[in-house]
Amino acid sequence: MKIRELSLLLLSIIISFASVLSVLFVPAFPEMAIGMGISSAQVQMTLSIFVVGYAISVLPYGPISNRFGRKPAIYLGASIATCGSLLVLIAGECSLFWLMIIGRFITALGSGVGLKVAFTMVGDVYQKEAATKKLSTLILAFAITPGLGIAIGGFLTQYLGWRSCFYFMAAYCLFVLALSFFLPETAKERDAAALDLRKIKEGLFGTFRNATVITCGLLMGCGASVIYLFAALGPFIGISLLGVSPNEYGLLNFIPPAGMIAGSFLGLFLAGKWEPLKVIALGISVIFIFSSAMLALSLMDTFNIWCLFLPMLFIYLGFSLVYSNASSMALSRAPDKSNASAVMHFCNLGTAVVMLFIVTALPFKQPFILPLVFLLLTVGMLALKRRLVHLLHSPVLAVNI
Repeated sequence: MKIRELSLLLLSIIISFASVLSVLFVPAFPEMAIGMGISSAQVQMTLSIFVVGYAISVLPYGPISNRFGRKPAIYLGASIATCGSLLVLIAGECSLFWLMIIGRFITALGSGVGLKVAFTMVGDVYQKEAATKKLSTLILAFAITPGLGIAIGGFLTQYLGWRSCFYFMAAYCLFVLALSFFLPETAKERDAAALDLRKIKEGLFGTFRNATVITCGLLMGCGASVIYLFAALGPFIGISLLGVSPNEYGLLNFIPPAGMIAGSFLGLFLAGKWEPLKVIALGISVIFIFSSAMLALSLMDTFNIWCLFLPMLFIYLGFSLVYSNASSMALSRAPDKSNASAVMHFCNLGTAVVMLFIVTALPFKQPFILPLVFLLLTVGMLALKRRLVHLLHSPVLAVNI
């Protein structure tokens, strides 16, 4: 069966489904804390619990998409996300924090299908260098749509109140569900036994023994931690400490994604010219250099909003180089693209979850915390990159651990 060319526009929206829902109301964090009568740590928990659900959600969609196809899996996930977003909407109107946590978790369980299935579709249709180029292009979605989402959230918070963000998210879920009908089905065949427990153990859990997939997923997770930590702590630094309005903060969030756009184009240019590990090393180096610069600036009395956002421009650039190349390496070295994508993103998001809970639990939220943690994450990324070099020189280890 010949599969028609995938629409990068549709894939970009699908792949950004969860990332938009996770950060859209970030500019509302300070006002939401006051409006609901909760602490800043509790507000940040709405992001942390989302990432927990996001990490868990990528695992079941592997077997589901193998059994029923990629499109039915998206229909299911988008429907679950819509139900969760409606619970969040009710929780916001009634100021019920416990219901908001449940709604955010359910929303994440559904929206996680986008990242999982989009990567699987690329793996279904494209191979090696072509897959790397497509994934580099899709990183643009991570660059543009979350920044756009935060900008929209800032505008809504400033002019319509923080609760309006939840109405927008519910409508966005319905929009993604409608768009998914226009995607082609890329699964070449259905596996009738995909949901059998033995099959899941052999396929999904068996993929956890693939050392390359695990290492690439953890490497991506260190980079993703940078993004989520900035989303969680940035509003309190920018809005509460530096006095920027929610609308201004939302607009400023277009700056870091510009770095990711530049990184995506750079990744496209380097694909086929540089080895993926060399591009990953470049990305880690960029993150290290500009995290160090941000740390130095944060310790000065003249620290301002530009000292926060301009270094993030280049940190995002480095992240995009790491993310696209690590993900394509993992998928190219796994026979089951669907399960490999699920396991890779579980490791990716699981790392971000751990870092979010650790850092947001700290009793202080001073600006220097962000770049300091970023530097620690680059140390982990360097160790994982060295592990990948070792795996590539040991074919047996690269497949099983």
